[in-house]
Amino acid sequence: MNALIENTLQIIARVSSSKKGYLLQLTEQGYKVLTIWGGANEEFKHLNDLLFNFYKKGSIDTEKVINLPSITDFVKEKSLSPFFINELNYFSERNLYIYILLFSYEEDEFTDVCKTRILSVLSILSQQIKDWFENKTERLLSSYSEDTLEGEKISNEWEEKFNTLIKTSPDLIILLDDSGKINLINRTGKDILEYSPEDLKGKHFLELVEKEDSSAVTNSLNRALSDKKQIKFRTHLCSLSGQIFPFEFSCSTITGNGKVLGLIGIGKNITEKLKYQKELQSLKPKLIERERLLNLERARFEQQKSVIEELNRLKYDFISSVSHEFRTTLASIIGFSETIESDKDLSDSMKKEFNRVIMSEGKRLAKLINYLLDNSSLEDRLILINITNVEVLKLVQGVIDANYESAYIKNITVTFEHPSEEIIIEADRENLYQVISALLNNAIRFTGEFGRVKIIVNNLYNEVEIIVSDTGIGIPERDQPYLFQRFFRVSRRMSEMPSIGVGLVFVKQIIDSHKGLITVQSEVGSGTTFVVKLPKRSKIEKNEVKI
Repeated sequence: MNALIENTLQIIARVSSSKKGYLLQLTEQGYKVLTIWGGANEEFKHLNDLLFNFYKKGSIDTEKVINLPSITDFVKEKSLSPFFINELNYFSERNLYIYILLFSYEEDEFTDVCKTRILSVLSILSQQIKDWFENKTERLLSSYSEDTLEGEKISNEWEEKFNTLIKTSPDLIILLDDSGKINLINRTGKDILEYSPEDLKGKHFLELVEKEDSSAVTNSLNRALSDKKQIKFRTHLCSLSGQIFPFEFSCSTITGNGKVLGLIGIGKNITEKLKYQKELQSLKPKLIERERLLNLERARFEQQKSVIEELNRLKYDFISSVSHEFRTTLASIIGFSETIESDKDLSDSMKKEFNRVIMSEGKRLAKLINYLLDNSSLEDRLILINITNVEVLKLVQGVIDANYESAYIKNITVTFEHPSEEIIIEADRENLYQVISALLNNAIRFTGEFGRVKIIVNNLYNEVEIIVSDTGIGIPERDQPYLFQRFFRVSRRMSEMPSIGVGLVFVKQIIDSHKGLITVQSEVGSGTTFVVKLPKRSKIEKNEVKI
């Protein structure tokens, strides 16, 4: 291939944004790649084999062949889409075809507009190849002298040959000699820069470049001339009226007889592109904020969903436990009652013992019902507070006496440590009694036989401290933060849970209503200690406290 054909192929590559391409010769004997850019012959061997097979079966329809499955599969596999093929020449005496194949950088290239630009140049290329094959003319570039006018002559030749292409291009196309002076600029460039052709002819390219960009543009042009490779750079061009336009240039060298004669550059006006990028950048913080808020809403929804699911599970467990308590207690009452009724030979002592069990189970069932009613009233988030002077030691002793029987049955030792003098606080006596009773009842129920339960009352300066400690089975550390949550049940085996007892939720709410504090310390297998602190003087302003 001669230099003129090579330069024409460079122009085609630029205007079509082709990353790869080649000229393919097909004859009955086989095929041959005449010239290639951007790739190697081996890369396209399979494609050429396919095209040769189609050729042997008849002529190649370039409009249809690009849609054939075997062709499209190859192009996609090699990431060569989009793909363009066109017949350049046919020499009937030799039954020889020449095709050009192009593979674009851009996915949306080879549109109708792009194809029109390419086809306007292909007619020129076809004639050049015909001349080269038939040896009717000498190589166009070989006649040019090696003086400084060489580049200008080639540029004039190109201006004539590619006038159609230059007129139709929406981008700025410019030809520079090896010193950087303008030999040719298309109509798009003239219209944007507002110069006449006479004013631009011979003008140095840097005179159009904004001063701040001059150094960088000079380095880019020098690198293109020295490396003989395509280079890309951005710069700002100044129009005659002083307007500034941002451009993105792609430049390559023009060669002839092994010499660099100049540069050809295609510049895209990126004003709109930068405008959209700026708008997108300004929207980016808003998009990030929206995404953050959306993620927060998703997280909140998932959290609420988890809470609802957990509450449903806990309510189900709670109802199951209550049902089990009712069933177990009633089974004992009914069973012993039926035995007394049906067994006429039952001794009085056994009847007395059975009656005692029935009484105990009945009381336990009554406590359970009272607990449920208490919790039901708490659903209204209202506790009635009746503040009176409460003698704490007498109150605690009364709770111990009431729970003596349940401790005695399990051989549990209950001790009570307290100061010698009575401690009087302002509180609701009934509610405080329920709190201490609940803590002591739970301590006895979750302590095994021959265990120990201790109640300590300390008289502090402004408050009273009540400690309930046991040597029972303890509470797992992972469950302790949730003890005072409604419907929560400690993760123990059912055999370790004889009944649900009075809920710690109710205890916590009463303590809170008195402006007090309750804490827990526990270790599995070693026991549990609850510490209650209450102010001596009531801080409650109303007799009704919302929880």
